[in-house]
Amino acid sequence: MLGGAVTDLQLDDPDHLNLLFAPVQGETQLALAVSGGVDSLSLMLLVARWCALQETPPRVVVFTVDHGLRPAAKQETKFVADTALDLGFEAQILSGSLKNLKTRVQEKARELRYGLIGRAMDEAGIGCLLTGHHCDDQAETVLMRLARGSGVGGLGGMAKISVRQDMFVFRPLLNVQREQLEAFMATSDLVPVNDPSNRDIQFERVRWRQHMPALENTGLSSEMIGLSAKRLRRADQALSELTEQIYDEQFAIDSFGCLFFELDELVRQPAELAIRLLARALDDAGGDTQMPTLAQVEALFEHLQSGIFAFKGITLGGSGIKIKDGIVQIYREAGRLSVKKVDISPGNSLRWDNRFQIMVAQDMASPVCVLPAIEITRNMLDNMLPGLPYVPMQAVCAAPMVVLDDQILALGEHVLADGVDVFRSFGPNALI
Repeated sequence: MLGGAVTDLQLDDPDHLNLLFAPVQGETQLALAVSGGVDSLSLMLLVARWCALQETPPRVVVFTVDHGLRPAAKQETKFVADTALDLGFEAQILSGSLKNLKTRVQEKARELRYGLIGRAMDEAGIGCLLTGHHCDDQAETVLMRLARGSGVGGLGGMAKISVRQDMFVFRPLLNVQREQLEAFMATSDLVPVNDPSNRDIQFERVRWRQHMPALENTGLSSEMIGLSAKRLRRADQALSELTEQIYDEQFAIDSFGCLFFELDELVRQPAELAIRLLARALDDAGGDTQMPTLAQVEALFEHLQSGIFAFKGITLGGSGIKIKDGIVQIYREAGRLSVKKVDISPGNSLRWDNRFQIMVAQDMASPVCVLPAIEITRNMLDNMLPGLPYVPMQAVCAAPMVVLDDQILALGEHVLADGVDVFRSFGPNALI
């Protein structure tokens, strides 16, 4: 009978611990991100008790970060490291500097923290990081995104397991409420760190946190918000998988990075899928440029549906978008390329505009030069690559051209001489 009996147990009950940490059962090395607050300190204690149940416990390294924002952080990180050592874990104090920040303080602190921990994990050979995010954190995240009009993906909140900066991030406490962690911590002799920024109303998250008791009184609890987020994330995953399947079947990318798809096939899709397909295509075609917002992609879909710009074309997210004979073309705008002339030495490679990987053979006599093919004309293209299927010249001009002295070694993915290799680092299908 499914009645939630296991989850109703005490946090540190062996059955509950095994449920919490089941996704990392069998891992030989784990990293913990611990600030010393109630949530992360509870995580560290729970991991210690879970490890005690294992015949062969994993190596656990605790990372704690001094962001350089508060003098008290030095003592707080020392407290975390000492506690970790007492529990039989390894510990590293990582330091950064974010002094005199006036805007986006929490966002920049998070970026610094993950950057420092990611590099330290890489050096230690650890691939999985556990964090103390809990149910109330999830509710606050969902409410902040709801206030911004996020779509299904955003309203799914934080995933229990995700990938960030080439590391797996596991949030085992995502279904646990803050008051449960506080009650658990009260049974220990440890006094959690009290960070005053957690009460500073200049931060959006703190303002939402202060609204939570009133929302609870109306029946909108953090638990129910978290439950809805979990269900939305499940729906988002299903939609994402279906999007990838359709993208693979109906979208094609040529050797210059230009995407092609039939307009009629797109508009036949349910709107949510069509918008996701467009976003996917713009991400592939747009290279290093920032992705357009959801609202911009939604507006593009409405334009495509209506046929308003069928013969005019528009630009979005560093890409040009045109329709020719019912086929939509999305290509990188050469004029918006941030990539300039770059040299690649023999034996090295380069990821170019986040769309192409260029490799140079070790036995090349000298470095090659890579630059956008802006100088290439239609006649030059026809002479170099006779019989080539149709491609917009804008896409050709935004593709990489590899040259050595006055010789063109490669244009897009077309290799014209020995010693180099070029291939797209995105997209499902190739036309050519």
